[in-house]
This record gives sequence, C-alpha cells and structure tokens, in this order.
Amino acid sequence: MQRSVTTLLGRYPAATLQDIYKTMFQDRFGVAHMLSSREQVREYITREASTAEGVAECYYEPCGWRGDYIRVDLRAIRDGVITADELTDAFMASAAMGITIDTTSIATWQREWSEIVRACYPTVSRMEGFTADSSAIASHIAAGNYVMHHSKRYNEAYAPHYRIIHSSLIGSISSAMKE
Repeated sequence: MQRSVTTLLGRYPAATLQDIYKTMFQDRFGVAHMLSSREQVREYITREASTAEGVAECYYEPCGWRGDYIRVDLRAIRDGVITADELTDAFMASAAMGITIDTTSIATWQREWSEIVRACYPTVSRMEGFTADSSAIASHIAAGNYVMHHSKRYNEAYAPHYRIIHSSLIGSISSAMKE
C-alpha cells in the first residue's frame, strides 16, 4: 500500500488524498460504474483522445496497491500506439470483470480504505489538505457516495485523460505499450 502511494505521489506530486482515494477505488472496483454501450464508449474515447494534449510520461500505470486495474493514457491512441477499438474492447471486457457496488462490497471497501490510510498515514498525513480531504471523503462515503473525481488541483496540474482496464488485458491491446 505504502509503495503504491509513494509511487503515485512521486509521479504526481500535486495529488491530494482525494486522488489517492480515487485511484485505490478504481483498483478495487474497476470500470463497472461507467458502463454504457460499446459505440458510446468508443465515441467518447475517440473524442477525448483527440483533445488530450502534452506528452505522455507513460502510456499505462497501475491504479492502486492491488494492481488489478491499469490506467491507459488516451494519448496512446493519439500517438498511434493503440487504436480506439483496441482500448474500447479492453474497457468493455474489463467492465465485465468489475466488482458490483453493493452493501457488502462497500463495507469491504470502507475497511480497505481505512487500512490504506492507516498503513500510509506517515506519508498522507503530511499532505497539504489532508485533514479537510479526510473529512470530506468520510462525509462523501457517509452520504452513500463512493465514486469520486480527481481533485481540482490534480486536474489542473495533469489534465488526465485515461480509461481503466483490467491488468490481465494490457497485453491484448498492444505490445508497443510502454510503462
């Protein structure tokens, strides 16, 4: 857990506790909460990839400490490393592998999130906004909201454009992907 948080903060020093929560949640639940038709997914991926600016430091990276899911940067499509169809197919297949968000999985998630914060406390407690973010996350969860977006600070610093796929599918989209 600590290693994944340290890696995330090394790559994205502007990340907040909210961003750590998001990446760990993605790694736990995958993409099931974002599912729509294949055509809509492909259209959205294609449209977003065309707006992705900047240079990709890496085309894919693990989401959280488990490494079950991987973020694939949409600049990989823009740069011709993979196609929108390859990523769409992997995304749709990944959605079928995700954990259903229900009472049992959320109770397990809440325990896991508490364990992540406890295990990483020496690092995360020093983050700017830790107390406010911690309270906001607890309130968000108490209200029955578990999915979070990236923080404003993270979005401004990194302009993220990615989709989540199950780690077992990374080889199916392209051998040219670089970590």
